[in-house]
This record gives sequence, C-alpha cells and structure tokens, in this order.
Amino acid sequence: MHNGISCTVRMRNNVAKHVLIGLGGSSLIFIAAAYMTPVLSGIVWMVAFVFIVASLYVYNRYVGAEFCYSVEDVGVPSLIITQRVGKTVKTMARLDVDSLTELRLLSGEEYRKYKCQKGVVKYSYFPTMRPNEVYLVSMRSRYESADVFIEIDERFAAALSQLMAEKREDYEF
Repeated sequence: MHNGISCTVRMRNNVAKHVLIGLGGSSLIFIAAAYMTPVLSGIVWMVAFVFIVASLYVYNRYVGAEFCYSVEDVGVPSLIITQRVGKTVKTMARLDVDSLTELRLLSGEEYRKYKCQKGVVKYSYFPTMRPNEVYLVSMRSRYESADVFIEIDERFAAALSQLMAEKREDYEF
C-alpha cells in the first residue's frame, strides 16, 4: 500500500554546543572554587553539581541526539518518532496518520510564541535548540489532542502531507 519513508535529523545550529561549553566551563570554575574556599565548599559543590547535570541534559537532549521520523504501514500507517543518543534508541511517539489533522511550517519565532488550545498537549521532538523553522503536526484522536513539533525536510513533509490527504479522501463519503 505505502512504502516506508523516513527522515533523520541532527542538530542544525551551534546554539546547544555553545550552551554546553558554557555550562561545562562554569562547572569547572565552581569545582576549582570549591577547592579554594573550604568554608563554603559544600554550597559551591552543589552549584557545580547543578551545572554538571544541566550540561548532561543539554548533551543528551540536543548535542548528542539524533531524531528519526518515519512513516511505517503496519495495518494502519503511523508517523513514528525515535530519538537516538549513542547506542540508545527510544521511541518518543507513534501517531496514526488517520488522527493527523494538520501539517504546517512555522518559523522559529512563531514556534516560540505558539500557545496550544485548552486541553491540547504540546510535544517538541527535534534536536535543534532554538530552531529557525519547525513543522507543526496536529493530532486529534478520541484519546488525546496534541500539537507535535518536528524538524523535517521538505521532501518528507510533502510525502506526509500527501499521505494525510489520501487518508482524508478514504474517509469522505
């Protein structure tokens, strides 16, 4: 019925790398300060620990992450979003194409100002910190209403849009 299509995306700007370097450098400064000020070393170590945890989060979420978006047809065509960090692969979302209602391109500023309607959950599945453009995929089903933001190329967006249109035609009487 439908051939599987996929798109793999890595970080597209260097904002996360600069943030990671800043957090890592700050943690090193606080570790050095902990050795120089024995009176306040406990507090300084805690601040250093916070910076280390924040740098690990930025690495795992943005710098080391790779998102793969694919459409697979196993009974019902589904948009599958997976995240790979090193050897670890996690399925972040599986959205049935039947429940997708909208696919549109948003600029980075529009994304940052976007507010979901009441009762709609917002998910962001892309590896770029402060992206220039993302796609909004609106999903409405019986169980959940969600706005999912993904970072895909034009070819994948066109194929997904075409598949969504085909599914809509199947349900029209």
